[in-house]
Order: sequence, then C-alpha cells, then structure tokens
Amino acid sequence: MKNLYTLSGWIDADQIIENPYPFVLAIGGRGIGKSYGVMSGLYERGIPYIYMRRTQSQLDAVTIPALNPYNQINADKGYNIVAEKMGKYTVGFYNGVTDEEGKTRAAGEPFSVGIALSTFASIRGMSAERFEVLLFDEIIPERHEKPIKEEELAFANALESLNRNRELSGRSPLKVIMLSNSNTLNSRIISALGCTDELERMTKRGIDYKVLNNDIAIFRYIDSPISARKKNTALYRVIKNTDFQGMALSNDFSAADFEFVQQKPLNEYNMIVSIGNCTICKHKHTGEYYVIAGSKATVKYTMLPIERKAFQKQYYFIYGALLRKKVYFQSGTVKIEFERAWQ
Repeated sequence: MKNLYTLSGWIDADQIIENPYPFVLAIGGRGIGKSYGVMSGLYERGIPYIYMRRTQSQLDAVTIPALNPYNQINADKGYNIVAEKMGKYTVGFYNGVTDEEGKTRAAGEPFSVGIALSTFASIRGMSAERFEVLLFDEIIPERHEKPIKEEELAFANALESLNRNRELSGRSPLKVIMLSNSNTLNSRIISALGCTDELERMTKRGIDYKVLNNDIAIFRYIDSPISARKKNTALYRVIKNTDFQGMALSNDFSAADFEFVQQKPLNEYNMIVSIGNCTICKHKHTGEYYVIAGSKATVKYTMLPIERKAFQKQYYFIYGALLRKKVYFQSGTVKIEFERAWQ
C-alpha cells in the first residue's frame, strides 16, 4: 500500500473513498482528518451518501450550528453546508443560502441524509435507492458509552434494509465506510464483521493496511504526521492519562483490552466449559484460569441470553476468580468475548 497520508500530513481520504472493496474500516488517532477528508471528498465528488451515528442523541447534535461536522470544511473551502432536522429521526445535509439578514437556511434537496443506528428500526421504510455510500462515523464506542442492545444485529438489519437487494439486480452494493478512533477493541459490530482478531494482529505487528476475504479493507493510521505534531501541544503536555494519549496520538487500543493477556502452556490446564467462542481452562495445580479461543470443551453454552444466564449461575465462581485477578487470556479478542459472557 502506498503512503496513507497527503504531503501536508493528513490522511489521504481518496484511498478510502476510491477503495474497491465494499466495506472499508479506517481507524486512527484524534483529529487526523478521517471525517473531514471523507465527508469533503464525498461532497466534492457529488456522491450521495447516508451519514450514520450510533445513537440518536449523537445524530441530533450535528444540527446544532456549532457542532455541524461540515463547519471546518465550510471555513476552509468557502462552502455553506448546513445540517437540519428532516423528521423525528433523520437529519439532512444541504447546500445553504444566506439571506439579506445574514441568516443561513437549507436550500433544495439534501445531498446526504443522517440516521442513527439506535433508532433505524423506526424509519425502515426510507428509500435509499439514490445513495451510493453509507458513512458510519465513530463506529467504535468509547469505553464509557452504553452498548446498544444487539448492536451487531441492528447494524446487519440496517444494511439489509438500505441495500434492498441491489446486488440481485446487478447493481453494486452500498459501499460502507466505517470511521473511528481506536477507543477499544470491544465493538460488537467490528466483531460481527470478523475484524477483531485481525485488528489485534495488525496492532501487534505494526501493520497499517489489510484486506480480509476480498470484502473488507482495514486502514490503521499508526504513523500520522499530524499526531506527531500534536504531541507538543498544550493538552498532550499536561494530560497524564496514558490510555487517552495512546488512543488519540498513537492509535493504540485501550490497555484494558490487553490486561492479563498472556501466553500460557495449555498442557498445564484442563478445559472446563465453553461459552460463545471461548473456552475456560483451569490450571491443574494452582487453581488459576486461562481462557482460549474456540468452543472446545465438552460442556458448551451459546451467547443467547437464556444460556448466558444459565452459564453465569452454574459457573459464578469463575467470575469470583476474575475479581481476584486469577484469570488470564490467550488474546485481547478472547478477553472481550469472555467479558461479554457476564453482561
């Protein structure tokens, strides 16, 4: 892959927009040009797109003039793009006109429509025929955000509704561009897309671009020139939170995703039970537990709510061991799967 950045140091958004694969996941530090580059690039190409956020409150916020994601683009390029509510659950991005009193309002039809994953089920009847791209901004939640119930299923259902059998009619599928900061590996959507293991491998090996199964292109912006310059700004000189610095500047996932992740000799453990796609093993002598990938034990539970509750009731003592810091994990991905078993 050629250089992922422009000569001025920002990400080269053209590589994301023009990428030939139907799914593109781009993860990078804060303020390196992901949303700016893709949103301005889609607008300048005249590509009609759907703008998605995880929650309705996040989507509604873009209609506040000060929080319009096109503000900086407007200022830099002399555009006059405004965001206005279209209905209870949708937002439109319009070319704006300014009247004699200096007030700006939307004009004509929106070139982009904004929707929220959390409320998409309420607007399933919307026609997406004219849109070519789904831009999901901030697809990975911050660690303090509450997960959306069955988030991965909500995303799959939204894509099914928006695509409307395009490929069966000989058309290209809706291109899905997913942008995020490296808040955490714990994203149900990223896991459902089969990207979590690969993201962990890319992180450990310093890989910045990978294609999975000829369907998903992954960009990881690990050497951003903009991030390097930001290290000497006031915020990063004073902030002492290493997790925040790692995410914002180095594109590192949360350290909590890798706490107690160690390689252990499996022959020293007995397999006890499997839950979802992980297997819990107990050390033959010390009583410590080791969680590995795969459903390999004789006793198995799925992640369906009723089975998860049965597992929790039967194996409550394993959670006690977790609180006593007696549980280790084969990988960060396995740790995330294990933690979901107790939710």
